Amino acid sequence: MTAIIVDDELNARLALRGILEENFTHIDIVAESKDVPNAVKIIHQYKPDLVFLDIAMPGYSGLELLKFFDESQINFKIIFVTAFSEYAINAFELSAVGYILKPVRLEALEKALNKVEENNSDLEKLKALQNNLESPLNKKVALNTGDGITFLLLQNILYLKADGSYTHFYTIDKHRITVAKKISDFERLEAMGNFMRIHRSHIVNLSRIQKILKQDGGTVIMENGDQLSISSDKKATMLEKFQDQKL
Repeated sequence: MTAIIVDDELNARLALRGILEENFTHIDIVAESKDVPNAVKIIHQYKPDLVFLDIAMPGYSGLELLKFFDESQINFKIIFVTAFSEYAINAFELSAVGYILKPVRLEALEKALNKVEENNSDLEKLKALQNNLESPLNKKVALNTGDGITFLLLQNILYLKADGSYTHFYTIDKHRITVAKKISDFERLEAMGNFMRIHRSHIVNLSRIQKILKQDGGTVIMENGDQLSISSDKKATMLEKFQDQKL
């Protein structure tokens, strides 16, 4: 597998190259770049299988790299190498793209490489990431379903329901999408959007709640009419979130 490293920091490029050359001999680093414009040139020249791409760089960010290519030309895989915050980590996870955090650790690099080697490059994942990082109103979650990957706008999700090792997503257009992950894997939605885990079985989109019933321990009624229980330890927090909206 041929690869290039794109990072404006020389020490970061040297550190990543060293780890790769010492531990992953099947990866051949054919070139490096300190900025996006030069990266575009060397991608055209070397046609690498993989690009290790920093995001926060002077001039053009790593996310803007894709703007210099037609969709038919994006046949390389990308692993983002970033020092971004927890907010951005949530964006990476929800978009299902490969990433590793600085400083690069061997275990994380191995996991990211296994991920990209098992899956084809997916332009839709990269578009979802860009939306999640740059356009708060267009945040998306990428869901691995049995027949492929489904992309959902967060604002179109009503709620999530736990079902053992599976999670069901209920949407405003009356669809139910099932994912082979536990609901705890999606608690990061709370950091990405207006979501809250109100019960061990449910995560709800707070903006899609139609009514809160205080009796019988607490219940929310969603826009589609579904009624979901609120755990006793979540009731106070739930009511606080809507305190400022009372007239």
